[in-house]
Amino acid sequence: MKRILIIAALFFSMPLTQAQESCLPVYELPVKTIQLSSGRLAFVEKGKGVTVLLIHGLGGNLSHWQKSISELSASYHCIAIDLPGYGWSAKTTDTKGKDQLQFYADVISEFLKKKKIKKVILAGHSMGGQVAIITSLQNKRVKKLVLLAPAGLETFTEKEAQLLVASTTPSVFEKQEEPVIRANFKLNFFQQPADAEQLIHDRLKMKTCTDFSLYCETVSNGVKGMLAHPVRDSLQQLRVPVLILFGANDALIPNRYLHPAMKTEELLKQTALLVPGCQTALVPGAGHLVQFEKSNEVATIIKNFIQ
Repeated sequence: MKRILIIAALFFSMPLTQAQESCLPVYELPVKTIQLSSGRLAFVEKGKGVTVLLIHGLGGNLSHWQKSISELSASYHCIAIDLPGYGWSAKTTDTKGKDQLQFYADVISEFLKKKKIKKVILAGHSMGGQVAIITSLQNKRVKKLVLLAPAGLETFTEKEAQLLVASTTPSVFEKQEEPVIRANFKLNFFQQPADAEQLIHDRLKMKTCTDFSLYCETVSNGVKGMLAHPVRDSLQQLRVPVLILFGANDALIPNRYLHPAMKTEELLKQTALLVPGCQTALVPGAGHLVQFEKSNEVATIIKNFIQ
């Protein structure tokens, strides 16, 4: 499916060649790294106070949270990570025999332990939201959960799942040229902001990188991981305060090809019934990448929820 896209004792500087650096996305904050059992994990952090860990979605990287960090770091200790296979983190497709999302949840748990973060608010976007749900169900360090346009709320038949996997093979992403890449980015927004051009530029330059095939395999495996680790039936087991937030004009969730009759607001209402005491928000004039398109509104909603 073409629309699916998309550090000191513990920390150390990454020795990268000039060619490698030219392939990496541009971030506004200095990149730190930490060595985990799965390899090098990259992150940025800013602010003091309660830790808010930000998890990006399929095909993305921590730059999707850069506006959120600017808005939230005045009140909180914000950390945004590049999941393994993305951004500045190690390009690996070895998930230690686990499905991709369980692998990510374990990476986050190890990161929290190694950083000695005893209490954390997890905020996940899209696939990152599904990862955040899995982590919250398994890790008592998670005290609150913020889900932005989360994947995993929508269910798929076996035939639909097969269609999704068949249309998101690594070769599909490797063959995408600039017009398709730009069209896919546009689907993430209601009205694409001008500063999204940097996100597109970072994605386009990856095609010339030696590890581009690993990135494509990572994205493809992410789709399989989302399908392999459903969370809808586990939502009632959540025992932390939950905020679920969508852009009112999300064109990606629910899936407009497979479930054209389902509306975002309907999916949000159905999910709220499954999550004990959860808060919900629908941001008008915003698409799937809601925290990038409507950063001020989203930051205000998150602050009110945390407080």
